[in-house]
Amino acid sequence: MKGAQTTEINPSTKYPVIDIMAEQKEKIASFKLGGTMRLGAFLCQIKKDSIASRAYGKKEISERHRHRYELNNNLKNILESKGLVISGVNPQSGLAEIVELRDHPFFVGTQFHPEFKSRPLEPHPLFKEFIKATIKVNERGKKKKN
Repeated sequence: MKGAQTTEINPSTKYPVIDIMAEQKEKIASFKLGGTMRLGAFLCQIKKDSIASRAYGKKEISERHRHRYELNNNLKNILESKGLVISGVNPQSGLAEIVELRDHPFFVGTQFHPEFKSRPLEPHPLFKEFIKATIKVNERGKKKKN
């Protein structure tokens, strides 16, 4: 999708991959963005056999949000056909919470903020999984050199 963009950067993009939800657009006109953020904890159902499922070890989680832009569900099928894996979905809204790239050691994007739940001696599960993936890729690289 040549020219694909987020409407936060390019409001007139032909392919708004990241956009404000339709029901929020009415609020924007009257509130000038105020009241359109998705704030607080939201449920997320995790897709089996994903990086997220490995990290969390659970089928459902709750994570904290602070944003107003979402993955455009109108483009979901196109994105998935090209290798995007929607590995976490809010069961109430159907909105993507976690995305991954198929066949990548660790490409994970979230709508929520994992740093809100991370502590120096208790890192967030996605951060721990990222470190594990990094070590694994590094070890594979060392074996190839030998």
